[in-house]
Amino acid sequence: MVCPRCGATIKASMKKCSKCGLPLSYQDKVSGDDKLPLKTLLIRCVLVLLAFAVTVILFVAIEEPLRIRAKNKRITEEYVNQVVESLKLDSGYQGHAFTFFGEDGDCIYIEELGESFMFVGGIARVEVPDYIWFQEDPTNIDNAMITFSPIYVSSTGKKTRIPVFSVQVDVPEAPVTITQPTTDRLTVITSQTGLSMNVVYGSQVIINGEDVSSKVDRSGNLNLTLNIEPIGDNNISIIVRTPHHKEARRDLVFYREEMEINLEVASSVQYISRLNYMTVSGVSEPGASITVDSDYERGSLKVDDETGKFSFRAKFSAYGKNLVVFRASKEGKKDSTISFYVDYLPAKAEYTRYAWTMDYAQLSLLYEQWHGRVFLCMGRIVASYMESGTLYSIMNVGNNADIKLVALINESNEGQFLVGNEYALYADVEGRLFYNNSYIPCLIARYTRD
Repeated sequence: MVCPRCGATIKASMKKCSKCGLPLSYQDKVSGDDKLPLKTLLIRCVLVLLAFAVTVILFVAIEEPLRIRAKNKRITEEYVNQVVESLKLDSGYQGHAFTFFGEDGDCIYIEELGESFMFVGGIARVEVPDYIWFQEDPTNIDNAMITFSPIYVSSTGKKTRIPVFSVQVDVPEAPVTITQPTTDRLTVITSQTGLSMNVVYGSQVIINGEDVSSKVDRSGNLNLTLNIEPIGDNNISIIVRTPHHKEARRDLVFYREEMEINLEVASSVQYISRLNYMTVSGVSEPGASITVDSDYERGSLKVDDETGKFSFRAKFSAYGKNLVVFRASKEGKKDSTISFYVDYLPAKAEYTRYAWTMDYAQLSLLYEQWHGRVFLCMGRIVASYMESGTLYSIMNVGNNADIKLVALINESNEGQFLVGNEYALYADVEGRLFYNNSYIPCLIARYTRD
């Protein structure tokens, strides 16, 4: 056995250590192979387990409230950085969007709306039309300060009230979109023209003092035909009133040249032609004579002296825009004249049938004589720039060793030509363009090669 004091090895029969003299009357505690009794081991194990359990309980009791407080603090801090924006909603109404940040599965509840919004991808987006905050007729109100009281609700049901915030909301204008015409001022050559718009169904629409609300369909579309007099400016006033919105007003001007002799084009006349001719018809005052000042087919002019109706076949000598001009004459009155453009573009098969391969040297010299001649332009776009509202694309129809540049005006369905891309295009000669200190041929691209 071993002495518990000095560690000397002694015989089991000895009553004290031969080295240090320690009495060994408690030899039953250090005898055998020095193992502790089973009862003592069990007690010690129980005490260790109890200590561990107490540690865990204390950790949870202290750490969890701290974690919850940290999360609530983070929720509050992140909310302060939330996004508020004014926008036009998909419904067509003016509104505001509010973006909140949080954890997926949680949600944000807004008391003023009485609605919850789930976080998806860490974001909850709330879109609210502005009109809901105002009474039916907000005529005497310009804006209102709206206060929001958000509550963050975790997936476990825990609610955290985050700071309220306020947004100034202006009274929205009644939604109205004019689809025809596309500009506020339009020159017309007919006695009638179309007016199309979209409003909220149930709105009141007044045009030049006449209530036309009954003509609005359930989709909010309104299509009308207006009479346009030959007096110069025809002013059209449109007023739209929608509940919970302020009144909207739009003013349009349709200009029709002043005429002593009534003269107009039939509404069936088109301004695009696939053929190099087109029948133009219209009406003038009975007894007036009609003279065509632009190119037309001789012998095609017909005038009915009793009704004033007339027609003739206009001819187009160039691709693109061709001017048509005619006038009415009557003794004692000033001539009335109408002019308009027709865009002549034949079908692709017809346009490309007689296309020339590129003859750059001759084209550079004979661009005036070859005006309108169709060429196949093949090469890479090396530059692109805007000048006087026209976009020019510069193509190299040669190669890197022998650069041959042409300018292209894109009127094809290809979309914008991209610098660095190669194209094969059918284009007709327009003239020339000054580029990089020299003149280069200029063509109008109308079709791409298949």
